[in-house]
Amino acid sequence: MPLRWTYSWSLILPCAALALLPIVSRAQADTLTAYAVCMDSCTSAQQAGAYDEAFRHVQQAMQHAAEAQDTVQLARAIVRRGVVMQLQGDYTKALNDFYEGLRLIEGRADEDLLAEIHNNIGSIHHYDKNYQKAWDYYTKSLVLRERSGTLSQKAQLYNNFGALLEDRGRPDSALLFYRRALVVRLAEGKTSWVALTYAHMGSCFDKLQQQDSARHYLHRSLELIEPLDNPALEGRFSISLGLSHLHDGDANAAVRWCGKGLRMADALQSLPIQEKACDCLYQAHRALGQHAPALSMLQRYMAVRDSMFGQQRAKELMRIELLYDFEREQVTDSIARAAEKRTADAAYQQRIDRERLEKRLFLVSAVGILLLAAALWSRLRYMRRSRNAIELERQRSDKLLLNILPKPIAEELKLYGEAKARDVANVSILFTDFEDFTPQSERMSAQELVATIDTCFKAFDAIVVRYGLEKIKTIGDAYMCAGGLPDPRSSSARDTVLAALDMQAYMAQHAIERSATGRPAFTMRAGIHTGPVVAGIVGDTKFQYDVWGDTVNIAARMESTGGTGRVNISESTYEEVKREEGLRFTARGMVQVKGKGEMEMYYVERAT
Repeated sequence: MPLRWTYSWSLILPCAALALLPIVSRAQADTLTAYAVCMDSCTSAQQAGAYDEAFRHVQQAMQHAAEAQDTVQLARAIVRRGVVMQLQGDYTKALNDFYEGLRLIEGRADEDLLAEIHNNIGSIHHYDKNYQKAWDYYTKSLVLRERSGTLSQKAQLYNNFGALLEDRGRPDSALLFYRRALVVRLAEGKTSWVALTYAHMGSCFDKLQQQDSARHYLHRSLELIEPLDNPALEGRFSISLGLSHLHDGDANAAVRWCGKGLRMADALQSLPIQEKACDCLYQAHRALGQHAPALSMLQRYMAVRDSMFGQQRAKELMRIELLYDFEREQVTDSIARAAEKRTADAAYQQRIDRERLEKRLFLVSAVGILLLAAALWSRLRYMRRSRNAIELERQRSDKLLLNILPKPIAEELKLYGEAKARDVANVSILFTDFEDFTPQSERMSAQELVATIDTCFKAFDAIVVRYGLEKIKTIGDAYMCAGGLPDPRSSSARDTVLAALDMQAYMAQHAIERSATGRPAFTMRAGIHTGPVVAGIVGDTKFQYDVWGDTVNIAARMESTGGTGRVNISESTYEEVKREEGLRFTARGMVQVKGKGEMEMYYVERAT
């Protein structure tokens, strides 16, 4: 299992809290000075891996901030406490603290803290393998950092985006972000951050099976971190080096390095590091045929992982997020109702004053009638708004579910509480992937890169809807959809081919428009295969509709063996569409396919 790290801005850098203190009275200044000392002590203990001591210091800092009645500094201390909890593997308490900090600073012009909180929440979703939410929160943080952040803060986000891409199976794309971060870190001369970035790059080269490069960067990271007395990072780097040896077939070296990492994790009582070390040692002992220690490490790994990622903890994370969203809506509704009441009261008072001048006796009876009418009308309006609100929320939830799942699957899920996986015959799977993504990406800023991919995939989504296909997922710069799901239909292969041709046409036009303004542009490969699949829902708390089977693997091979700007189809897809009007085919003959041998392939295009 790969070793990964995401970063909060308070993990390594000192807090420098004194520079953030506002102009206050002498008593408040003394209290906030004590607050700054506690925060710096927390940072020192945190770097040394003394998490209990770090927790004690941050609790004291929270007390000082509360005494000074400084909401922003209290929010910073609560967010720091969440970081300490995160380092120990208690993601539920960490996420709760991050949202509490977010509540405290809402409506305040503190983009620095807001960017940090978005990054921290993204890292929790990253650890929880909810990659889309992690990408969204990292993007929110990057937008703020691009506007007012330092190069160092942007580099931390480059590392997080790199880790996210690596976890999604794109180590080549991840290296692009790591190298951007490394340029900043080398210029700053911050040894700990340089070591972290080297470790990330080593992990990527390990994924790419370039073991010599992987161990070069991992040994270099250990050489840099050992003099700094940072057992948490030294333990993580040791495990990463052990995994590299394991992947290269040297299980004895893996036992040595991962054992060192586990000893450091035990001393720190850090669940995330223990999890990675136990998994590495299980695989290494199993490779050596040492069944007893392998079983022991497997049992310990499962116990640690259940503690960190159990179903109950996942439900608690969702509860925290839903509670935060609900409270925000309640506050917004309360403000709106208060404004409406103030307006109604002012108008009513003017009317009462005018009527008092005309006749006092009439005023008494009129006031009674008006008050009763106002109460009844208010009650009626309240009931009507409540019904409308309930209906609106139901429509929102239905719309959200239909945006995630096909309509028949969503209806089955709502009716029975579950949706069974099913075999579906004659499904056409379409894969697309951008050509030369890494060198083209190096010519773009991080913000431009994300925006360009988003623009292309939104266009693909519109094409998928037009042809009645089902979008499955996106992975980095790859896009996957299917025709004939969830129920087969006779035209699904033709619709899938036409959708692929429209996607290639869009990419060609997009490239012309960008090239005309001197901006880099992407080209794309597309591949289609038709056959049976198994389709169903993945996960209990974050649904994802997915497909499995050899048809999916062959479709991916059609894409990887195709040409740039072309649509490459298998023989089975060709048999489905060869009699369709308006299509022209070019036989490629038998093409060697990894893991499948030789397969018949065809290029398809629109007949002119």
